[in-house]
Amino acid sequence: MKFKLILLLSFFSLLGFSQTGTVSGTILDKEYNDEPLPFANVSVKGTSKGASTDENGKYTINNLEPGNYTLVIGYVGYETKEIPFTLSAGETKVINETLAASGVQLKDIVVQATVSKEKETALLMEQQKAIEMKQAIGAEELSRKGVSDATAAVTKTTGVSKQEGVKNVFVRGLGDRYNSTSLNGLPLPSEDPRYKNIALSFFTTDIIKNINVNKTFSADLNGDVAGANIDIASKELEKSKVFSISAGTGFNTNALNNQLLVADGYNYFGFLENGKEAPINSLNSNAFDTKFKPLEKNNVINTNFSLSGGGKIHFSDTKSLSLFAVVLSTSDFSYRSGKTGSVNSTGGSIQNLAFKRTDYSATQTALGNIKYKFGSGRSIAINSLYIHDNKQFVGDFTGFSRSVNDNSDATNSFIRRQQLNNNNLFVNQILFDYEFSTKFSLNISTGYNMIRGSEPDRKTNSYDFINGQYVVATNSSVLNHRYFSTLDENDYSAKAEGKYTLNPDSELKQVITVGGNIRKTERDFSAIQFNYNFFTNTNIVDIDNPDAVFNQENLDNGVYDLRTGRGYGSNAFVPYTYNVTRDNYAGYAQILYPFNEKLTVQAGARFESIQQKINWDTNISSSVNDLTVNPAEINKTYILPSLNAKYSLNEKNAIRLAASQTYTMPQFKENAPFLYEDVTFNEFGNPDLVPSTNINFDLKYDWYIANGELFSIGGFYKNIQDPINRIRVASAANEFSFVNTGTAFATGVEVELRKNIIKSESEVRNNNLSFGLNASYLYSEQKLVDTDKDRLTVLFTNSKSKLEGATPLLINSDLSYNFKTNENDLTSTLVFNYFYDKVYSIGTSDNQNIIEKTVPTLDFVNKFTFKDKKLTMNLGVKNILNPRFRFTQETTDGTTTTESLVQSYRKGLFVTFGLNWNL
Repeated sequence: MKFKLILLLSFFSLLGFSQTGTVSGTILDKEYNDEPLPFANVSVKGTSKGASTDENGKYTINNLEPGNYTLVIGYVGYETKEIPFTLSAGETKVINETLAASGVQLKDIVVQATVSKEKETALLMEQQKAIEMKQAIGAEELSRKGVSDATAAVTKTTGVSKQEGVKNVFVRGLGDRYNSTSLNGLPLPSEDPRYKNIALSFFTTDIIKNINVNKTFSADLNGDVAGANIDIASKELEKSKVFSISAGTGFNTNALNNQLLVADGYNYFGFLENGKEAPINSLNSNAFDTKFKPLEKNNVINTNFSLSGGGKIHFSDTKSLSLFAVVLSTSDFSYRSGKTGSVNSTGGSIQNLAFKRTDYSATQTALGNIKYKFGSGRSIAINSLYIHDNKQFVGDFTGFSRSVNDNSDATNSFIRRQQLNNNNLFVNQILFDYEFSTKFSLNISTGYNMIRGSEPDRKTNSYDFINGQYVVATNSSVLNHRYFSTLDENDYSAKAEGKYTLNPDSELKQVITVGGNIRKTERDFSAIQFNYNFFTNTNIVDIDNPDAVFNQENLDNGVYDLRTGRGYGSNAFVPYTYNVTRDNYAGYAQILYPFNEKLTVQAGARFESIQQKINWDTNISSSVNDLTVNPAEINKTYILPSLNAKYSLNEKNAIRLAASQTYTMPQFKENAPFLYEDVTFNEFGNPDLVPSTNINFDLKYDWYIANGELFSIGGFYKNIQDPINRIRVASAANEFSFVNTGTAFATGVEVELRKNIIKSESEVRNNNLSFGLNASYLYSEQKLVDTDKDRLTVLFTNSKSKLEGATPLLINSDLSYNFKTNENDLTSTLVFNYFYDKVYSIGTSDNQNIIEKTVPTLDFVNKFTFKDKKLTMNLGVKNILNPRFRFTQETTDGTTTTESLVQSYRKGLFVTFGLNWNL
């Protein structure tokens, strides 16, 4: 009897369980040809039941009792729909709906041609739902803040800064070697041998959909990162068709009233008029293609032009082919003047130079995207990106330079440096996504990147000033030279990742991810330098006509001879080279496990195997020809654990925790013993460098106040074993190299606020005044120890120091006003940035650190749209405060400590104006 009762109760229990129902469906975006609308909010009115649509616009709400309900579907900027429905016992009700933009918002969205992953609100929703701590900035925010490229974009995020004179950004005080860059999730190489990461300035807003700054590590990321992984998502077509054309101009106020000098040998678009290789094969010939005399420019203006378009072909409801392409060209002049030099520990001058410098850059970019969708969650895309970047400067330095004036009666000197860097980047990617079922999906992506860079015909002239006239300097033949270098790099990468959802029908999905990466890199660097060796210091020269001295006639008459870095023997034309091969194989696994509605944990581990080998034959030594010198090799295997956890206090408040271990490889040029010579310093690599090991901890609280509004505060701690630093070596020459130094740590607090001050919306007009602020405080410290891991002798001035490039206080802020009507749209934004004093280089041999002083900057950008004419005007003024960039170094005469000026200049204001027309 008891058994029958239990069986009967069990039956009714199961029957009761089966009486619950489910509502599911797909939400589409009317403004984008009924494409799926991700991150839409779907809820059952009067209950706590709800869900958000996934990237394919799908949602599911389970465990609803039979009855009458109202489904509420909403998305910021779109109309909210309420749909009554009746749910029977055990029924699965399918409700599909298409949302359209509400009121004035409709035309605004059409004009901006943004997709959801470009909008600030959508990216903020994604950030809210993510387990990891990540920040993203989309095309919409880039436009509002007047951001022109990815460099400027990421410096608007918390804890990210740009150091003057350094190409790439610092994240939480950690520079280029500690960060990584990827495009659509695949790694990118650097076009410049001096850096690990590609210049973010290459990626203009015309080709950016959004940028994710991942400051915490998870197993699916490459382990060579301690600051951040910066992942750029390239634009692709989302509407049925687009066409846009824009043109702009502008100027640098410094450049308007000064005579500008540009190097000979290239055209307006920055393409070389001659080859990148040295044109002579005999030291008895001075038949170079370009002149030492630069060209003069006056009252130049900057220009830019872009053209983008695409279309989509629909084969059926689930199959479509989209094509999108954008081409753009920019040309920019700037000018600066100021002081530069270096001092010893007592304030004695090593160099004391006034300088005038003209910078010119020309860039062309082409992006093509083809994407074929053949079902829900199934697509294949081909991305190709070409970037040509030509950057050059002509710098005139006047004053005292020990290398030029030493052992002569000269009291002054003149140095002219003409440098041209011409780089070509080719990126090709295939991205494949296939959703087999609601349980299993697969992603496979491959990439092949090529870098073809050159420094063709870099020219340096150095003159003594004796008895009222300039003469060619003779202290060393390298003081007057031409230099040619090439960089060829091939980079192959592939990634495969499978995701298996254990319980796809549950609101608390448990997901297992397994994947692997392969990356193979090959770099060949080659350089040859031709030095002009004058035999006496009596050769008078007109600095505006140096070719009257540096010519074939004087070479034939024995006034000077030509020699390369290897001299003038039989191997004179053998270039200096270094060759790098690096193979990286990785596998990883991680699990996403929600313990309940509040606590979700993602735990993972990554295995990486790295083999790197560098061979060289340079002006320092040779591992190729000298059997006593071994190649520089690194063979490492890592097991890298990671943990990310999110605890949701409620829908709007969450706490996140992250912990991980990562590593940092030396950059290629930091390992390769090749001497690079500049006007104010020389630098060479250290083949004995070893990778750093990083332990990372993060804790963060987020309060999602309302749509588009956020307050967050977080703290972090990083411990670095064997950090790598750039230092001055203990030698008579002013030479720098790289060493591992003891241990280091960085800890800090970050705060972010996004808030609408005024928000007024109606059928006729909208007014919105919003404020954004992010600030970070950082404390860093490293022990400065001359380790026994290399053969360099380093005499650190102090036993400890802050991390190089780490600013204690960083503030980014913006105030934006938006006024919209049915006909017009005006957006005006003030953007303010500030950083406090930070270490530019670490002091050695009794010299103190060189400090980059506090810099505040202020930009004002405006955008006005005539909606009926589909025309947008842009007007911006950047660097309004025109602050003085200063670098100082403390010196002492034994009793008094003085702050000596190392470098100082102003950049001037940058004024821009542009027009954009959208189909």
